[in-house]
Amino acid sequence: MRRPKLIGSAAASAAAAVLAGSVFAGGTTAYAELPAPAADGTAGPSTVTLPTGDRVTVLPNGSAAIEPAAGREGASFITPPSPSGDLVVVPTDRVGAVTAGDEDPRRYNVSELLRAGEADAAAAAESDLDDRPYAGLVPDTSADATAAEADLQTLDVTLLNRHGKAPDGAWILWAARDGSDFGSIEIDAYGTGAAALPPGEYVVVSGFWSDATDSARGQQILGMTPVTVGEGPTGLVIDGAAADPVSVDVEQEDAQFLNAAITIDARAGENNLGYGTYLGPEDDAFLLPEPDLAEYELGFLFQPVLASPDGSDDPYVYNLAFHDGAGYPDDTAFAVGDGDLAAVETDYRDLGTPFGADTSDTCDYGDYTGRQIGMGLCRLVATAVPSQRTMYYTADPEIRWENGLVAGEVDEAGDLADGFVASYDAVFEPGPTERVMPRGGLSTGVGDAYRVNDGGTEYFGAGLDLVGGGNGESLILVGATGTATLSRDGETIAAAEGMDFYWDSLFTELPAGDTGRYTLTAEVTEPSATNRFGTGATASWSFDSAPAADGEFTDIALPVVQLTSDAVEGGYAPRRGCQEITLDLRSYEYGPVVHAVDMTFEVSYDDGRTWKAMELDRDGDTATAELNHPRGARWVSVRMTALDDRGTEVAHTTIRAFGLK
Repeated sequence: MRRPKLIGSAAASAAAAVLAGSVFAGGTTAYAELPAPAADGTAGPSTVTLPTGDRVTVLPNGSAAIEPAAGREGASFITPPSPSGDLVVVPTDRVGAVTAGDEDPRRYNVSELLRAGEADAAAAAESDLDDRPYAGLVPDTSADATAAEADLQTLDVTLLNRHGKAPDGAWILWAARDGSDFGSIEIDAYGTGAAALPPGEYVVVSGFWSDATDSARGQQILGMTPVTVGEGPTGLVIDGAAADPVSVDVEQEDAQFLNAAITIDARAGENNLGYGTYLGPEDDAFLLPEPDLAEYELGFLFQPVLASPDGSDDPYVYNLAFHDGAGYPDDTAFAVGDGDLAAVETDYRDLGTPFGADTSDTCDYGDYTGRQIGMGLCRLVATAVPSQRTMYYTADPEIRWENGLVAGEVDEAGDLADGFVASYDAVFEPGPTERVMPRGGLSTGVGDAYRVNDGGTEYFGAGLDLVGGGNGESLILVGATGTATLSRDGETIAAAEGMDFYWDSLFTELPAGDTGRYTLTAEVTEPSATNRFGTGATASWSFDSAPAADGEFTDIALPVVQLTSDAVEGGYAPRRGCQEITLDLRSYEYGPVVHAVDMTFEVSYDDGRTWKAMELDRDGDTATAELNHPRGARWVSVRMTALDDRGTEVAHTTIRAFGLK
């Protein structure tokens, strides 16, 4: 995540903007304050090591990946939906200890640990942990019960696994069907639990499991069950024998099941129920019959990942997504042929330094376009750069794939220290295609800025990905550091040195009532040590800004001009022939919409010592140019300027934007 870098005289703590989904009792639509990357890739991966040694990483494509610790490759996990919107990840073999009070649930709240800057959950000081009360595994945001104790009735719940025995673990939630209240039910070693509830209509959301043994695969059973609590005790038996197996069959006979995410949810207005789990390679999933919940919109997700055996001569990975946004599928035994899938022959490239599979991974997540279902978990697949393999994807117009590659050197916490992050999204059609990843071609990444008024004190913040590109992907080079300055009407407000343009964000207090013409400048003074591209970069934005109202958060557009060229792949374009360039004005997806009024483009073939202005054919926010590279040229550097319709002026330069071969 970006670490705020205080500049100038500011020493106040940053005011955090809260991103909260409509969450009642599960299946979040967004994580509250989760420092996950924005959709345009403007922030980086953040990793928390759980007390068990398992690692949870928030990745640039907006999904989260779970990597079991060494010796725990068969571990499975649940992501209990949190009313606060937090991402909570608990290994199934630790749920019992947490619910019994033997382990601290706060050390499994990934969102809160990242907000606190804690990378090692076990080592985090008690004083630095969440100070909210917890209800079982998640923060407790429920209201106090208002029903008189005499009116409460007992709901007794009994769980049976597929063999009629008590499960090894469970997470059970009760929720009033009208959304007025909810709570968890603790299940004992005999598979039984109880809750005292007022008479009424309820839904019991259940997830329970039996661990894998030497002779049997693990069982993960999930479902929702309506129940009426009357004027006396009510008994509910949830029998795993009634659940249908959820399975997948693929064409490649030697395919090995790596894992799968499976989620169910139910939504009615602001009410949101759900349960999701992350299967280990030794687990099978089972789905209870579809509940009769007429007022709810039901959803289902099953996303398995399978791969060729290690050392295969023709490596491949299956990334499959079976979604239903209108209920549970009639048949949960899924089967696909390779001809029905997108077969993407993917060439993973390095950008100057090869990296082994021990520090480089891919993450692919298929998001149902109708609505988000589940917690966005993906499987990290070790991927050396350079390497090649066939990537099979579900080809469905309702499935948009977010595909990421993280490669480079990592620090002691497991965070990327130097390297690159590349991602792209696509809706695939069946059949063979090819992809080079990353494609390359740099022209400054898309940044974001804002003003916030916190109780009368004003702050300015900005995230600047100074070395990045958008050639049909989001590409950010990691490891570059430099300087940044914020000034107003020619007077310096604050300055910073040693900024890490990937991880750090600018944050400074503004003088009270400050208004006028601001200029934000940034320059790379120390390039990445592992990337041969983007050896230098500068950017400058001039914009008008006025104070925000008390409690108001105002986005500020920082537009950039990004280049696109089909000729650039793996960072290089052909030296000969006419190269067509497309330039687009782009800005932060969730910020103000801006349009180009003017645009210029220059190129340099001597690392910026001399420049040549190029003729542009501009139509609105898009312009085109043609490059005929001089004989002997090896590198192309670019310089762009633009004026948008809000009066913001931007100029940015990238040295060695791409190479020539």
